[in-house]
Amino acid sequence: MSPSSASVVENARFNSTVIVPNALQGLFRRRRAAVRAATAADVDGWAVGLLAGMRDKHSGGPVWVRVMTDRALLLLTPADAHRALEGSPDPFAPDPDGKRKGMVAFQPDALTISRGDEWRNRREFTEAVLETGAPMHGLADGFAATAREEAGALVGETAGELTWDEWQRAFRRLARRVILGDAARDDDELTGELAAMMDEANGMPGRTSERYTDFVERLVEYVNAADEGALVGLFDGAPSDERTKREGQVPHWLFATHDTLAINSFRALAAILSHPRQRGKALDEIGGLDEHADGSQIEALTYLEACLQEAMRLWPTTPMLSRVTLSDTDWQGETVPVGTQVLIVNTFFHRDRERLDYADRFLPEAWIDGDAAERWEFNHFSRGPQRCPGTGLALFCGKAMLASLLRAADVEVTSPLDPDRPMPHMLDFYSLRFRLG
Repeated sequence: MSPSSASVVENARFNSTVIVPNALQGLFRRRRAAVRAATAADVDGWAVGLLAGMRDKHSGGPVWVRVMTDRALLLLTPADAHRALEGSPDPFAPDPDGKRKGMVAFQPDALTISRGDEWRNRREFTEAVLETGAPMHGLADGFAATAREEAGALVGETAGELTWDEWQRAFRRLARRVILGDAARDDDELTGELAAMMDEANGMPGRTSERYTDFVERLVEYVNAADEGALVGLFDGAPSDERTKREGQVPHWLFATHDTLAINSFRALAAILSHPRQRGKALDEIGGLDEHADGSQIEALTYLEACLQEAMRLWPTTPMLSRVTLSDTDWQGETVPVGTQVLIVNTFFHRDRERLDYADRFLPEAWIDGDAAERWEFNHFSRGPQRCPGTGLALFCGKAMLASLLRAADVEVTSPLDPDRPMPHMLDFYSLRFRLG
């Protein structure tokens, strides 16, 4: 069936519940007040209802919509999402104009906004360093010890209450040590510069920040030091040339760890502690760890990993994936012109009640005994050739921090989610509070 077109009302509602709220909250660095307001308004819940209705009205779509004034193709079935993601980076490139205008501020040479030979070059380097697809990263033992140390430091510096600010500080230390080495542990200035550039990116400047040159010079110092226990220590052994811009890949890894992964892990902690059955299973699994658990023991925490995946499904930190056509492309008999955005709204796909009987439940078992890992509508790590190359390492670091914290302290969530009610469509990580005993 050829794509149909959204009505004027549908376009207005799509922009008001999907496009505008996400932009106001901050596409690259979330704004605290805007997140609080969007959560109170339940904009994601309204968006899920809207897209479900559009899917039904338009016989599954896809649907031509207006993103402000630009025409875009909205995908509403897993099969269509599969086609676009499997067809990346060509003909469906990962860097539509809006994404590039933002990301160029703080990571102009990043893999995620590269094309053609540069994309292949940087992907090969990135996969080599992150050891994409390996059962466990070769530096996992050290990363496990780092997580244990940082979780211990977090407990020691927290006066009985754990908030987002303390949690993110711990994740920033973890990220700097894992990526840049132990010498970067306390380099808060480096992270502050990245955060400032990400704030600039929210404004979609379309140019590289004036801060970037000095920031990269600081990164190069760590790259040259090549700490053998960190990712930078693997740079010289990975395929690269002048096009790779090795240090230019680091900003993405930093923000993906100390922002995105930190948010996902904090929400997972709240979900686990709010559900007695899941909490019991997770704590039983963690209880089997040695006092100084090595990488293989952390990697074996399959239930805790499933909890983290499930939190990412329920509350995806990337609410929408966008691709752009590099050439005129046939879609079910209609030509999609070159330069057209193709949209996949994760907040809808992850909560589609028509296809998922557990859409609004916290069900880690779906990632162990079910088919969640293979479902093309779950895209918090994307899928296809451009699936996040750091998926394995991110899950390892996330569950290492969660396991280390839950072993180091008795943790309670102060405002638990109700396990007998549908999970909320939005969970404001800034507002989460935990008691440490």
